[in-house]
Amino acid sequence: MMLAIRQWISRAIALGVIGPIAAELAGRVVAPDGSKQHTLLSGVSLGAGIIALLGVGLLVALMGFLGGMLGGRRESLLGMGFVLGWVAWTSGRLGRVYQLAPDSGTLVMLAVEALVLLLVVLVVGALLSRNDESDPISSFKPDRLRGWLQNKAMLGAMVGALVASGVVAWLFGRSDLPGQSIGVGFLAGIMAGVVGAMIAGSMSEEKGGHSGTPYAPVMLGVMLCGVIAPLVGIFMPGAGALEELVYKGGLPGYLIVSPSAWAGGALIGVPVGHSWIEHSHAHAASGAKTTS
Repeated sequence: MMLAIRQWISRAIALGVIGPIAAELAGRVVAPDGSKQHTLLSGVSLGAGIIALLGVGLLVALMGFLGGMLGGRRESLLGMGFVLGWVAWTSGRLGRVYQLAPDSGTLVMLAVEALVLLLVVLVVGALLSRNDESDPISSFKPDRLRGWLQNKAMLGAMVGALVASGVVAWLFGRSDLPGQSIGVGFLAGIMAGVVGAMIAGSMSEEKGGHSGTPYAPVMLGVMLCGVIAPLVGIFMPGAGALEELVYKGGLPGYLIVSPSAWAGGALIGVPVGHSWIEHSHAHAASGAKTTS
């Protein structure tokens, strides 16, 4: 009972306190035309963007530690996702960002922004995982990460999550409105959780058993998609074509998801899709034991 109360307190802090503060900090960046149509690093001043990005990163980290103290490591991941969701909700439309600066530098900055948020999640997750081995599924301990990235099943889960995220964004991204950006990021996270857990489960079973798919490789796959997608945009459709595609409403779906929406979608969506597959594995295993 007390754990549930602490978890709801953590969520209230993320959604009602730290999230709005992070959004306010991010909103202080100014776009080249003086508007609010920007992400953290696509404003008129790179220095102001870096300060805002570092500030948001610190607030995300603060929520991660608070969530960990109040409800455990899984709650910390959810809390960080909620804070990033606030930032994504109040970010500018990426179509307008491309109109204001239709060049490859804008896409590179989006990739850098996504990479920094990925590193924040990795660092916070690693610090929260230092002395807690009770829940290996949510662990980001560096030793475990190294082992997983050398494991074919977990590496397959990460690559599968990356590809699934990109496909979902391409298929379902139809508008650059912040709400759809968040929705597509969340849906990409869910599908990545499903695909990543399925790949890891099937590859592990071929080698004699499946003890559960960790979150980290799958979440990394989604967040890496947030880094790679803008770089793909430099060549497909090409930076020079972005402005025209915005006017025609033809932006590729993977270019309408903001960096904070990719990271938030990974943190919130992956556990949802992951749980569907892991529960089915558990039921199958229990059924096999019953019949044997």
